[in-house]
Amino acid sequence: MSDGNPVITITIHLLHGEPIRARINADAARLLGVSDDLEKATHRNSMSLVLDGKLLLIPFANIRLVEIDPAPPNLPVWLLQGDRI
Repeated sequence: MSDGNPVITITIHLLHGEPIRARINADAARLLGVSDDLEKATHRNSMSLVLDGKLLLIPFANIRLVEIDPAPPNLPVWLLQGDRI
C-alpha cells in the first residue's frame, strides 16, 4: 500500500461503539496541510471520512480520542508535543 509514501494509521475511539481504523498513504500534500486541517477541524461539529467507498460523518460528541500514528512532522505551534505517553 505504501508505494514509497509513508502509511498513516488513524484510529478513532468512540464513546459508544468499536474503534474505527483507517490506513492511508500520506502523500506530500497531505503532510503539508496537516496544520491547517487541524485548525479547521476545531470549528466543525463532525469528522468526515471516506472509507471503502462510504462517506462517514462522525459527530465529535461521540469521539473520545483520535490517534494518528505516526504523528505528522509539521504540527501547529499551539499543539503540545511530548517525548512519551
